[in-house]
Amino acid sequence: MNGSEPPRPGRFRGARTLRPVRGARAALAGVLAALALAATACTAPALTAEAYRHDARQSAVDLLAVVRTGVLVAELAEDEKAFQPYLDVSVGNAEGAARSIADTFGVLQPPTPRCDGLRERMTGLTSAATSGLSDLRIAIRRGDRAGREKAAESLRETASGLTEVRKDLR
Repeated sequence: MNGSEPPRPGRFRGARTLRPVRGARAALAGVLAALALAATACTAPALTAEAYRHDARQSAVDLLAVVRTGVLVAELAEDEKAFQPYLDVSVGNAEGAARSIADTFGVLQPPTPRCDGLRERMTGLTSAATSGLSDLRIAIRRGDRAGREKAAESLRETASGLTEVRKDLR
């Protein structure tokens, strides 16, 4: 092939050693199957009630830290002790962390029916945390003092609930 001839089927211009790929469909199916397995293997299942309680407690501890960050951001905004960009980024990061914690715990299946109550309790608290942080973010960006105070109060209540869960699961 000197460059002026059209390429032969199954070959690319200038690539003299390439040959048609055989079994491309099988290879693609294998890659897709591997990706599907990898995507579903991100969170290990809680196989026992004790493991589930441990995961719930750790989620409560992590979420409590994020919620308290939100309360602190609201207090800094109220006292005008931080610049707007700092408040905005801080509450946005806290909201993202809360969503991540909620998603991670939310995919855990309770191993026994006795754990269903704990799941409902934690799901309510994770929802309250993400909602409260979202409300705080919106209020801070709008400069809405009343909305900020309402969100902060909601976050304080959520923090109280998370503290109770943490104590109950010792």
